[in-house]
Amino acid sequence: MKWILRVYRRDPQRTQPLLMVDAGSNHGLFSMVAAASGARVIAFEPQINLRSVIAFGGRLNQLSDRIRVLPFGVLDQFRKIAMAKYEVKDGGIGHLDLAGGANSTMLTQTIRLDNLPRYDMLFGGDKNHSEKSLINQPEEIDPAYAAALRSLNTLGVRSSMDEALTLKNPIHFLKIDVEGFELNALDSATRLFEAGLVEHAVLEFGPPNRWDVTVPKEEQLNTTQIRRRTIDHAKKVLHRVTKEWDMDIYLLPAMGWQSTVKYMLLRNVTFNNMPTGNQVVHKLKAWDFDHQPFEQDEFERELESMKQLVTEVIPLPDHLIDDYMERMQSIGEMYLWFAKRTGHSAVTAKLEI
Repeated sequence: MKWILRVYRRDPQRTQPLLMVDAGSNHGLFSMVAAASGARVIAFEPQINLRSVIAFGGRLNQLSDRIRVLPFGVLDQFRKIAMAKYEVKDGGIGHLDLAGGANSTMLTQTIRLDNLPRYDMLFGGDKNHSEKSLINQPEEIDPAYAAALRSLNTLGVRSSMDEALTLKNPIHFLKIDVEGFELNALDSATRLFEAGLVEHAVLEFGPPNRWDVTVPKEEQLNTTQIRRRTIDHAKKVLHRVTKEWDMDIYLLPAMGWQSTVKYMLLRNVTFNNMPTGNQVVHKLKAWDFDHQPFEQDEFERELESMKQLVTEVIPLPDHLIDDYMERMQSIGEMYLWFAKRTGHSAVTAKLEI
């Protein structure tokens, strides 16, 4: 993320604010790093204790003017919904509970990502809109936006808000980590992706048992049926990424990294014509893309110690998506990176094998 935001921040052709959206902010680590990297940040965190942590971190690091912490969960529909398995001793990690139930401890409003509040409602700086970093009620964003949310809760499952109220700015980095609801979150961002507004996205992905919570209990499906539904859903979404949203998919290091490397090797997947040696793992490297003075900050020192290595990645081409998804339960948790093919070329110019 730091490399991507640096490239866009220093782009003289950029005319829109540098923007990061953190869907599932938790304690706000990604939000803080993005704000320190110069981005304006829209962070989603439905748990009030964690919103307070993020806001405090913003004040402590003098970043409050760049961060807006919204009290919403992310889902592909508008509704009031319970949260389950919320435990402060476990870092406050909970998840949306479609069925409610005895373990639910709080209610939260959910919204679609393609119905984010308009940029000037959050960062406008005029007398009609709050400059507060911590937002606990929709009315603090804008009265018209709050009224639209109330209306959408009544109208039903996948209604859409008046476009005059919603974000039209480019999102330079979208991070999604919503405790199993990542597929729903991607569905909720459909119009953002279709409009080409998302430059890069990174999300926690799988294994499929992580998605079990997204299937309502009242449907009374067994585990095999649930996995079939969610794996098919994952395939559909990822094919949209490559075919409709014009983005490349890369696999990032996580618990399933070594299993992914093995998966590629067993299928004789190669990304170069060399007869021997590494033919799978790529290295994304930083480079002097704009020939401007070095900033001599912590990130540059980190890159120097890593010989300019940003991260290792493995491409996931469209023709492998279905088979990879079928085997993901045994592969384990991964992170996915979606990179817009027409995005800033400097980001991936030094992606080498």
